Amino acid sequence: MKNIILIIGITILKFIANIIYCLYKLLPIRNQIVMITRQSNDSTLDFQLLENYIKQKDKDIKIVILSKKLEKGVYNKIKYTLYILKIMYYLSTSKLCVIDSYCIPVSILKHKKRLKVVQIWHASGAVKKFGYQILDKKEGSNSLIAKLMCMHKNYDYVIAPSEITENVFSEAFDVPKDKIARFGLPRLEYIVNPVYDKSNEIYKQYPYLKDKKNILYIPTFRKNKETNLKELLNYNLDEKKYNLIIKLHPLDKTIVPDKYLVDEKIKSFDLIKIADYIITDYSVLSIEASILNKPIFFYLYDEEEYEKNRGLNINVKKELKSFTSKRFSDIMTKIEKEDYNMKQLNEYKSKYIEVNLLTAIKNLGEFLLKLYKE
Repeated sequence: MKNIILIIGITILKFIANIIYCLYKLLPIRNQIVMITRQSNDSTLDFQLLENYIKQKDKDIKIVILSKKLEKGVYNKIKYTLYILKIMYYLSTSKLCVIDSYCIPVSILKHKKRLKVVQIWHASGAVKKFGYQILDKKEGSNSLIAKLMCMHKNYDYVIAPSEITENVFSEAFDVPKDKIARFGLPRLEYIVNPVYDKSNEIYKQYPYLKDKKNILYIPTFRKNKETNLKELLNYNLDEKKYNLIIKLHPLDKTIVPDKYLVDEKIKSFDLIKIADYIITDYSVLSIEASILNKPIFFYLYDEEEYEKNRGLNINVKKELKSFTSKRFSDIMTKIEKEDYNMKQLNEYKSKYIEVNLLTAIKNLGEFLLKLYKE
């Protein structure tokens, strides 16, 4: 009975949304690209870099960036529903839509044929499973709701930085491989290009970070669960030698002592540049940070539970066994001994990033412009 009510309710809402959208579609198409994210309430780094590139190439194209997180609570959901009307307006009047996460109106609505939709996703790969790979798992979506909400439908292209990631994204988004284009996210160029280096600005704000070795802990987001920081905080770190920086996922509500935090406005991609050692777990940042050739360690304190609740596309324990541990103390022992096999990390990097890093912005920007002009 519950499922029947759910099916009827969602079907009615989709019908109403498409009726409203039909009215929006009477509006003329403009010289406009809309970029939509729910990863942040501000424009993302990738969108900013793409916007700057496209504006340099064609000043007549209007770029509209819509950024709003889907927060918990009835009031926030009502606000987001009204925000969807705004998204619908820009979808109906744009030639191209770029998204970096699941966007409800993109998937459930019937669009004008002129509109092209490109899913660039918000990560340069996928260590952990997501989307259609984890339907009905603890951290995944309900398969019935996913079907009713047309999850990840209406994409003309999905971008991926390697052949292996193409296979993963094909499963996760439920799209054929001929809809996947081989490009890297703009952030990859941001990471390696000295033009974007903000290290001196960080050191100016936090002078002590320049005087010691910096250990950056940057765990992945755990749905409906806080990050376990107990061992890190109880470990007797040599503070004369090391700084510990903890950078949580924007959606993670775990409380962290101020001494381990920096300004939340400082991007992860800037912090990895000043880090001497990077500790993560199932975050794709391990792939993105690997291009800097810095020691990366995997703190897998909940490996069995995480595998059960979500599952992994990359078995880091197998591929990078030397750098993984369930204990933070083991990782610190390796850091102290400077015990690191950089050759193994380079193999990991080459396997999952197969694009030109220094032209990532240009290559994806030109691809989007080509679609826009078709």
